[in-house]
Amino acid sequence: MKINLEQIYKELQAWRAERKITAESQKEGYLRNIMEELGELASALRDYEKFSVTGQDAAKKQKAEHEIIDALCDIAVFTINAGADIRDEYKPLSIDTANTFSDLNCLLLYTSTFDFKKILLNCAVLCEKYGYNFEIAMLETIKEISSRTGSYDENAKKWIKDTSDEARKKWYRANYELAKIEKGKTN
Repeated sequence: MKINLEQIYKELQAWRAERKITAESQKEGYLRNIMEELGELASALRDYEKFSVTGQDAAKKQKAEHEIIDALCDIAVFTINAGADIRDEYKPLSIDTANTFSDLNCLLLYTSTFDFKKILLNCAVLCEKYGYNFEIAMLETIKEISSRTGSYDENAKKWIKDTSDEARKKWYRANYELAKIEKGKTN
């Protein structure tokens, strides 16, 4: 599947500008933030496997599936934000997941070496593996993070969302079902 990254880059650029977040600030906390997301991904994968084997609770399996997609998209967001200062001629405008293998080990390797294109490609391939269109899932993730208020935490090196009841009422929740790929359909 061919995935266009231009709209994703544009929307994240606006998100960073609105919050006065720089590529430099994102690089400082990149590894810590990625490790946190990889932990969330591992938990979601464990839950997905547990509910897939039993086949008893479709709602819990779907929730775990969405958590997998959310973690992959969050990894991509951190990567794009940390790589925001990469010159345009070195940033892929699109990626093609056809004939690309990926697993969690590949993702671990590429995040630890900050291989920008391969991180995004692996996140996209893993999204497809679970039946989701990466581009649509990313746009849903960006809608969600854009709906949140909060502030940049210099110690954590990331944007911390306001979790007050008032702020939560305004949150958009990413609808990953919009990114679900119809069986047998490819772009």
